Amino acid sequence: MAKCRAWVIHEPGKIVMEEFELPKVAEDGALLKVEACGICGTDKHIYLGHFPTDQYPFIMGHEFIGTIVELGSRANETMAVFGGTLQVGDRVAVAPSSMGCGYCYFCLHSPHRQALCSNRSMIYGFISTRKAPGLWGGYSEYVYIVPRSYVFKLPKDMPMKRAILTEPGATGLRAVDRALNTGEPFLSQGLSVGRSVMVLGAGPIGLLIISAFRYSGAGLIISQDLFPSRLNMAKRLGADLLIDGNLPFAARLEQVRQATDGVGPDIVVEAAGSPAAFREALDFTRRGGKLIEAGNFTDAGPVEIKPFAICFQDLDILGCRYSPLLFKDVISMHQRTWLPVEEVVTHVFPLEELPKALEVTGSKDAGKVVITP
Repeated sequence: MAKCRAWVIHEPGKIVMEEFELPKVAEDGALLKVEACGICGTDKHIYLGHFPTDQYPFIMGHEFIGTIVELGSRANETMAVFGGTLQVGDRVAVAPSSMGCGYCYFCLHSPHRQALCSNRSMIYGFISTRKAPGLWGGYSEYVYIVPRSYVFKLPKDMPMKRAILTEPGATGLRAVDRALNTGEPFLSQGLSVGRSVMVLGAGPIGLLIISAFRYSGAGLIISQDLFPSRLNMAKRLGADLLIDGNLPFAARLEQVRQATDGVGPDIVVEAAGSPAAFREALDFTRRGGKLIEAGNFTDAGPVEIKPFAICFQDLDILGCRYSPLLFKDVISMHQRTWLPVEEVVTHVFPLEELPKALEVTGSKDAGKVVITP
C-alpha cells in the first residue's frame, strides 16, 4: 500500500516525521494532495507548549490548500462545496472547522456564526492521529477530507502565495465584517467609505486586516508595530500612517490624535496578540468608536482596564472569529485586489524543514511562513 510522510507532534517541542499508509477513500470522503500549508501563530504556540490540548499525538497545520486526487461517489452530497461540483483534479482550500451540528444553542440561534457550535466534529490540524486514518493536518503530503467539511474551489491560475492566504485572510475580512455590523455610517457608527482605521500589529494577520480594510474602502489607515520591516509591508498593503511601537505611548497617542482630528480612529483593531496592546487600543479608539479584538486567540494572560472608560466613551468592543463562509469572499478578493498580498508570504520551506520553519515563524523579518511537500 502507498505511503506518505507527515510531521507528528507528540508533546510540546517534540515533533517527528512519520510514515502513514494512504487510506482507502470512503464513498463520502476525499483525499487531498497538499500543495502548501501556512504556519499559524497558534501552531507555534502549540509547539512551545502555550496552547493546551489533549489531542497528542497529532498532525498540525490548518491553513492548507491542495488538489483532490481521490473522491468518494457521495462526497458532493456530504460536503459543503463552493464553486461547483467537486471533481478529481480540483484545486481547493478547506476550512479547518466542519459544519455546525445544527441543533446546539448556538447553531439554532446564531447559524451564521459556525465557529460557536458546541459540537463541531472536525477541526483539521487539531485531531489526534489515534483517530483513523490519522491524516488530519496540513504538515503532511496528504490530508483526508471527511463529510461536513467546507471545501472551496480555487482558481487554477491563482499564485500559491495568494491562495495560501485564504484561511488567515478570513480573519481580515471578519474584522471588516465586525466593523460593519450594527453600524449606521450616516450616524458616524460603523465602517463606511472614508472611515479611519488603526491596526495594532503588522504580522500576517494584521497585514491581511489592513489589506481587507483598504480593499473595502476605508479612509486613513494607521499601522503600529515594533519592527520597521513589518511597517514597510503595511505601507505596501494600504497603510497611510506608520507608528513605531517602540516610542513612548504618549508620543504615539499624540501622532494618532493629530492624524484623526484630535479624537482618535473610528475603528481600532488589536492584531498584535498582546494583552497590553488591547489596553492601548482602548485609549486609541475615539469616543463612540469600535474596538475589534482579533489577535488574542491564545490566552496570553490578563490586563488591567478601567470599565469606566468603556462606559463613558460609549465604546463598542467586539471579538473576531470568522465564519468558513468568508473563504469564498477572500478567494474573490485575492483574485481581484491590486494590493500585493502575496508579499505577506516571506518564507517558503520544504516539508522536511518544518522545525526550521517553526523557528522562523514570528521572528521580526518573517511574515507568513509556508511549507510545501
